[in-house]
Amino acid sequence: MNVGSPLTGKAEALLPGGEALVRSADTVFLVGNCLPGDEISFSPVQKRRGASRGRLIEIVKSSPNRVMPPCPVAEACGGCALQALKPELHVEIKSAWVFDAFRKSHVKNTVRVPVVQTALHGRRRLRWYVGEEREGAFPGFRGRNSHTVVRHHSCMTATPELNRLRLKLEESSVDICLGRYKSVQAVQVDDGIHVILEGAAYPEKFIVPCHEPGDIPLQWWHRDEKRTLPLTRPAKSFHDLLPAGDGDNLSVQIGPDDFIQGQAEGNRQMIQQVIEWSRGAGFVVDLFSGVGNLSLPVSKALKAMVLGAELNEASVRGANANAKRLGLDAHYVEANLFEKFDIEPFAGADMLILDPPRRGAKKVCGMMGSLLPAKIIMVNCDVASGGRDGELLHSFGYRLHTLRALDIFPYTGHIEAMSLWTR
Repeated sequence: MNVGSPLTGKAEALLPGGEALVRSADTVFLVGNCLPGDEISFSPVQKRRGASRGRLIEIVKSSPNRVMPPCPVAEACGGCALQALKPELHVEIKSAWVFDAFRKSHVKNTVRVPVVQTALHGRRRLRWYVGEEREGAFPGFRGRNSHTVVRHHSCMTATPELNRLRLKLEESSVDICLGRYKSVQAVQVDDGIHVILEGAAYPEKFIVPCHEPGDIPLQWWHRDEKRTLPLTRPAKSFHDLLPAGDGDNLSVQIGPDDFIQGQAEGNRQMIQQVIEWSRGAGFVVDLFSGVGNLSLPVSKALKAMVLGAELNEASVRGANANAKRLGLDAHYVEANLFEKFDIEPFAGADMLILDPPRRGAKKVCGMMGSLLPAKIIMVNCDVASGGRDGELLHSFGYRLHTLRALDIFPYTGHIEAMSLWTR
């Protein structure tokens, strides 16, 4: 088969990530921007991550489940893969992604909790790439499977504050020399936004864009391959307000290099579920702990002792500083959880929390015979790696008690899986 020769086929299923499975003759392809039931023509492209892929040319016959995308740049932008799908089907399809990924670990009494739709906007962590047009540099999103930067006037999934920030960046592109940078990351928490300019030498002079009264405070940063440094001093400290049980809240300091979940409402739901599942635990271990997003609220709500581990040095410092400032019995250490590490301090926990990145926690799950926690909570942003790790837990005698699908990124091909495991 010649790469680029047009083919025809019918989309059969929508897969996690938002691509559709399309069968043409005896070959299966993954194609974006189409839905189950679409009859399409497409151009094969080079394999990526071991799968044959295609680029949509034309929808010959539309699926009955297709609607007009509410976003005018949906087909060009690489962010929201499900814009053309009937909204009432999002919950069903995304829930099925989670349940299917963990199907080999289901037992007779496994409780399955489908998506409860969160707000369709409110995304608070974004990375805009810098594009160039005749009028100058502008921040936008990359197109699907492309490095082309798509201009958008307002992203319907982002918070109002981030949409205003994007406009501010575009209006001030000359003043801040936006064209020098590769991308701009924005991290919004309860009382401010970290704005990180990425991919250029630290400027000798930085002009702060005009800041209108009433706007949420901004802290400007510069990031290169080695470090993140403040562009405005003194650097402001910002905080995320997290639920800590029984109507209580916890103010956790978040730095520009700290990971936060992409939607505040979804993150609060996640934390509340972790607290509920952890009730009765006195010793909680949090691996892939980040800045303590899940375990600091657990420590506060349950008065539990927490021991956490994380690879990112800055996040470990931040987690320990937050624990000390808040007077919590929580301690975090630096450890490479993808390699062999000393598991003795983490053994015998009442509850083990695992919140790994997309690659999963295969190494840790393979050590359950020595870690031996009473219960395990696993949070997965990649359901395929979560399902694989779940099979490992099952092989060590843990049973899938509850499986919950949580949609933190509406309209996208992403879904969170939360699972509770007992012995």
